[in-house]
Amino acid sequence: MQTSMETIYEDFEPLCKWRKDQTSDALEVHLPGFKRQQLKVQINTSGMLVIAGERRTDEDKLKRISRFRREFPVSEDCQPSQIHAKFSNGILYLVMPKQIIPTVSSVPSATENVKASTATSSLMNLNKRICLEIMTLAISLAIVGAYVNNYCHCSPSD
Repeated sequence: MQTSMETIYEDFEPLCKWRKDQTSDALEVHLPGFKRQQLKVQINTSGMLVIAGERRTDEDKLKRISRFRREFPVSEDCQPSQIHAKFSNGILYLVMPKQIIPTVSSVPSATENVKASTATSSLMNLNKRICLEIMTLAISLAIVGAYVNNYCHCSPSD
């Protein structure tokens, strides 16, 4: 006579540790007793990272299944195609790289303002001197031309 085994599901919440920085988010999920084949990691249609798993732990005449399911929001600047996972010694490691967006400072510092102001001032002074020299040369040429036209009567050579 064969007795059927009753299935008992034991839900649990694994220990999870986050590490977030500017370049990536990393998650450690502690899953002692699990094997890689018993885990499922995916991003659902809502953009949530879903980690689930179950493993069988038969005891006596009972069929026990230890299981979990966790959902985590994925950072908006995360690159989903670059997410990678590794399972080692009962710990699932997930790394979610972020898109690196260069930041441009819109407000220059006081030092930058002084440097820019000094450079602009020097350039303006140089431009003023060049303009004055050109104007002086043009006026001098006009005066010489007028003098030659009025006082020099050059006769054409025969």
